[in-house]
Amino acid sequence: MGTPPRCGVCGARVDDDGALVDFVPREADLDAARAGAASAHPLGDAAWLCARHVACGWALSRRFDRARALALAASADEGIDVRGQIPASIGILDWERVLRRALPDFAVELGSADVAIDEDWQTFYAEDGEIPPGASHSAEAISWSVEAGGGHLSVTRITMYWPQGAVARTEVHVDSVSAHAPGWRVRVIPAPNAVRFEPTEATVLGEPSPLMRDLLDRYGLSPTVVTT
Repeated sequence: MGTPPRCGVCGARVDDDGALVDFVPREADLDAARAGAASAHPLGDAAWLCARHVACGWALSRRFDRARALALAASADEGIDVRGQIPASIGILDWERVLRRALPDFAVELGSADVAIDEDWQTFYAEDGEIPPGASHSAEAISWSVEAGGGHLSVTRITMYWPQGAVARTEVHVDSVSAHAPGWRVRVIPAPNAVRFEPTEATVLGEPSPLMRDLLDRYGLSPTVVTT
């Protein structure tokens, strides 16, 4: 009997609930296949994943090569239960990672499988009503966005600071405008100094896409406030 395979993300033994997942081929794998040679990696563009990580792996496998997908899965797993169990709250930066990981699938929902993710960073002046009392008016925003089929979706992290330089609040916003469906927004605006947020701090405007509804349900963030 051979040695049981190990998970490509966490190294755990892969049991019957795990699987060997094929990812988008790397250029090196494609070149090796054209040349009729074996890949430099013993598994090529595949990896064994344990029961905890296999669902995440299947989702990533449709859009990323093995190295990129395993790195994303490992990053998103920091502080997140990727088995789909719903936590009482979720880390703000963890939620941002989940959304960034979902961007390729959001692009498919917008109408394209040809994905390019754009990144933008800027500073801006925040008005009194937009910042925690006593925070600096100078804030920064970093956005990751995809466009497809006349639609646009962006994930934006906004960071506000106290005058001495410490972080006062981190917000995560999702904005979608689609040619195929009405636009929608999801806002997470936690309390000052918080690194986690509760379901009641997530607000939805409009009707989220099926993927966003799945993500909200998975992490227990079905908002109590819905505005149209």
